[in-house]
Amino acid sequence: MQSLEKNVNFENENSRKAYYREFKKVVEASDVILEVLDARDPLGCRCPQVEQAVIQSGTNKKIVLVLNKIDLVSKEIVEKWIKYLRNEFPTVAFKASTQQQTKNLKRSNIPVTQATTELLSTSACIGADCLMKLLGNYCRNQDIKTAISVGVVGFPNVGKSSLINSLKRARACNVGATPGVTKCLQQVHLDKHIKLLDCPGIVMATSTTDAAMILRNCVKIEQLVDPLPPVEAILRRCNKAQIMEHYGVPDFHTALEFLSLLARRQGKLRKGGLPDTDKAAKSVLMDWTGGRISYFTHPPETHTLPTHVSAEIVTEMGKAFDWDELEKGNQEVLAESSCRDVQMGFCMETTGMTQGGQGEPPSDLAMVEESVEEPELKDETESMEDDQDPEFGPMTVEIKSQKSKTDLVANDAASKAPGLKDILNVDPLQQGQALQAASKKRKKQQKRADKIATKLSDTLTSAMDFSFFD
Repeated sequence: MQSLEKNVNFENENSRKAYYREFKKVVEASDVILEVLDARDPLGCRCPQVEQAVIQSGTNKKIVLVLNKIDLVSKEIVEKWIKYLRNEFPTVAFKASTQQQTKNLKRSNIPVTQATTELLSTSACIGADCLMKLLGNYCRNQDIKTAISVGVVGFPNVGKSSLINSLKRARACNVGATPGVTKCLQQVHLDKHIKLLDCPGIVMATSTTDAAMILRNCVKIEQLVDPLPPVEAILRRCNKAQIMEHYGVPDFHTALEFLSLLARRQGKLRKGGLPDTDKAAKSVLMDWTGGRISYFTHPPETHTLPTHVSAEIVTEMGKAFDWDELEKGNQEVLAESSCRDVQMGFCMETTGMTQGGQGEPPSDLAMVEESVEEPELKDETESMEDDQDPEFGPMTVEIKSQKSKTDLVANDAASKAPGLKDILNVDPLQQGQALQAASKKRKKQQKRADKIATKLSDTLTSAMDFSFFD
């Protein structure tokens, strides 16, 4: 934690203890704990100390793993992780809604197994029915006649508040793409039978390096003093040729040289024409946390129960939930879904869970707010190079193809600007209004194109200085 504080302005000790108390409140008040995991790195999002705290808080408290963001990985990877994780706790495949309106959020009734690529690429929620059925079966199996409290915990930016909003079908909780949105316990009533408790994001820092926490989006990029180490970690995982093609830079040998080339290409210069490597590094990190650089991990080939989960606990979980119905629901969510094909890189095993501190309250248990969905990845995928960094665990990295702004403007103008034939097909009494609307739209498109052209011209002028400064 001491090394991390050199790079990030974390909250003081009192704030961490306050966040820990919020987590304890959620655990104590909940009958069922939903631990939200990022489908790209589920084990890296799990903390045994958190699960152990839930298990030790009472025999009646149950844990359910929610594998969120299933649209960001291939169907095969999701199936492997569900098969692996269900050996310990009930696991639900889920995709939270990413709609921006405040109410009437769309929820798809199509099972996950029958979800098509088009459905997965939309902002609709998938898997909510399966999760609600699981909670309903729990109430019936436990003969609960009143309401139950369901706590939602997990790392920052795994989609906890988005999950609650998707189940509520309204923006009941604030969400965002950076850590620090949820700061205290929030109660949301789904109906008269289920109450959801939103918890601030949990960050365990005892065995995690600076770069690992940053790339897991547990830290605000704007707060970084030295963004170079996490960029070095990204470059170690990505194929150099893919990085060069993605960012349009020539060959490089070090991360600093890459950032210098990228800064010149993007026009990020300081006084005197020096490349601003810090801004270039933060733009790369924004691509990573924003989803333009995709990654996913592979589950271990063999499963062994962790030390904090015994066979008796697994058996007890089986009594509380209808596992057959859950497995059927997950199969319905994934069976016929044609997720994007993933070009496999190095198929490796993950190193395991993120270990946290011991003791109560642990000084190194920091709770940071939670954020919403990262943008969905739908473009071409590319493989990564082998990397044995133990903090992140083995993973496969994909690079999303990049389109130029001029191409986007041309495509936008071609698709939106109506022609004379379109206007002639309009009712004669409305052709005048159609002409005015078309003229107004073309003026806006021309203004936007001129603005982009001016910006590209300025960037090109700045890039004409080919002198290289170390």
